[in-house]
Amino acid sequence: MPELTATLIVSTTHSYCGHCHKNTLLRDGQGAPITHHVDVCGYSPKPGGGCGARFVDISTDCFGATPERLREIRPDLPVRAEPAV
Repeated sequence: MPELTATLIVSTTHSYCGHCHKNTLLRDGQGAPITHHVDVCGYSPKPGGGCGARFVDISTDCFGATPERLREIRPDLPVRAEPAV
């Protein structure tokens, strides 16, 4: 079975998985980058509720957000060529 992959999408107020569109954190409690969508964060957090996809790139649905800003947020992920909008 092939590995499930997704784009990490940064919005104005939150970030979410490009595969299942549920909220996710950018980093864990120790500041390490989140590599797989394991948990769903937000007002009703769901530990283990993510789809499990591995984040392979980063994008945004915010008008005016720059690739440079995305690289600052997650330097470990390449910026997706086309925006997520």
